[in-house]
Amino acid sequence: MPLQRCRFHIAVPVGLALLAGCGGGTDAPALDCVLPSEHLYSGGVSRDGIPALTNSDVVGAGSASAFVRDFDRVLGIVVNGAARAYPFGVIWWHEIANDTLGGEPVVVTYCPLTGSGIAFDPTVDGEVRNFGVSGLLFENNLMMFDRRTNSLWGQMFHQARCGPATGSELARIPVVETTWLRWSELHPNSSVLTTRTDFTDRNYGTYPYGDYNIPNNPRLLFPSTAFSAERAPKELVLGILNGSAATAYPFGVLSAMGDAVAINDMVGDLPVLVTYLTLRATAMAFDRRVNGRLLTFSVADPATLAVTDAETGSTWSATGEAIAGPLLGEKLAQIADAYVVFWFAWSIYHANTEIFR
Repeated sequence: MPLQRCRFHIAVPVGLALLAGCGGGTDAPALDCVLPSEHLYSGGVSRDGIPALTNSDVVGAGSASAFVRDFDRVLGIVVNGAARAYPFGVIWWHEIANDTLGGEPVVVTYCPLTGSGIAFDPTVDGEVRNFGVSGLLFENNLMMFDRRTNSLWGQMFHQARCGPATGSELARIPVVETTWLRWSELHPNSSVLTTRTDFTDRNYGTYPYGDYNIPNNPRLLFPSTAFSAERAPKELVLGILNGSAATAYPFGVLSAMGDAVAINDMVGDLPVLVTYLTLRATAMAFDRRVNGRLLTFSVADPATLAVTDAETGSTWSATGEAIAGPLLGEKLAQIADAYVVFWFAWSIYHANTEIFR
């Protein structure tokens, strides 16, 4: 069942948005908004027309081969030592998975139109919120709503921008976009979201948007602010935020650097280690400080993407844990404000971004 989206202008003054479906009926009451309404469009489906998942079925990695292949893309997160993968073949069709992992609530989101996979802690003011797909898009990006207040939350804003929760922000959870094979190599005890949902009309495993995600395809489904032509519109980049500072690491640049890459860089005043495994198109970002000490890394083993720091000679696994040397047992913090996204969307939301070259 292909997802159909139609264009809809919110032709009201900035600060007030009337949420309306393509047929002209209202989905929800008018909400006060703090975003430019001329960039807010109906996506052609009503609220919950793309159904979010809540505590959907999961299985262990050993039972995943029936519905996910080695080179299928997944979003992966780890909470309190528990790992879980969310296959694109499922999340394309639902965009939001409200879940519990490691005893904590999580919400994993993916917007197919901006190629952005971001995970959040859904706790707001001490209350766990359940999120749904509003049917609205801002700059082609997913606008979520919470069922407690009906407020609208922009996925790439990380904030509520319409309704009673306006100004509230969701804490990010570190996320990795990779292949199922790579995730299961890194986390062999991971669980994985299955295709066993309550929605039997979804053609799981099939990309719903045709050639939309081809890197050089400039076509967007809805009008947008002008975006940078520095990179191909749909090229994947790892975007890292640090306050007002932003840096994009284009996959094309990273791939050209070799099979396994370790980059020591600064995003504003944040020292970062960016690793990239070309065969798996997998980029990860870590804070390269340990106990206040700044470390400098290089690739030690291209096959596993283990790295070594110059300062102590310790060896670190691809997940950022010291596995040999003086710092054995220490752990690099994965950066939560880092995620993979299409270049066009990153350049719109972060017009001041640096580009790693």
